[in-house]
Amino acid sequence: MSGTAVVLVVDDHPVVPLALRSLIEGRFSGVRALQAASLRQAKVMYHDEPRLALTVLDLRLPDVAGLEGISELRALRPEVPLIVFTGLDSEPLRRSAASLGAAAMVCKNENATTLLDRMEPLLTGRLVLLNGHADTITTPRRPDPVDLSPRQQQMWQSIAEGMSNGEIAERYGISLNTTKAHVRELLQRLGVRNRTEAATLYYRARQDRAD
Repeated sequence: MSGTAVVLVVDDHPVVPLALRSLIEGRFSGVRALQAASLRQAKVMYHDEPRLALTVLDLRLPDVAGLEGISELRALRPEVPLIVFTGLDSEPLRRSAASLGAAAMVCKNENATTLLDRMEPLLTGRLVLLNGHADTITTPRRPDPVDLSPRQQQMWQSIAEGMSNGEIAERYGISLNTTKAHVRELLQRLGVRNRTEAATLYYRARQDRAD
């Protein structure tokens, strides 16, 4: 590419944006993913990033709630397509987001490939405007997912969803100590150092299974 395009992930979650950044940069060559943890930070980056190609926006932020963030970002730079990425899901919400200018809405419980697939045509269109021509966006192959027990699969999914050990224990009706032991065993089994790396690997594995 004749320059690095920027995808902005606006989400204050401690794990999900890191996983998304890794997935985005792994799928789209020549694209750099950045995070803003608030609408205020996103607005600063809207002013400072001339090669902003696309925004992925959560609807729950510390300084704004609901659909207002869509309106404010679209007002600043309407040429930048925006995808809503949220844990909420309803047809009225999708219609409202679209009426405010969102190019798409993807629910966080959907396959990560859904988000990446929605991004691809929007990024291609923006690259035409940014570079004067369409660059080829390539998708590298991922390694095969690790075989895990059903309980480990549950732990892995919960970590990828950003749940704490206490929340996982409550979800599956097990003790906190048992949950901690399962999580430690899972991280060792996956060969990762922390929950963020486990979440990233989870979304990559889901992407592989969908391909």
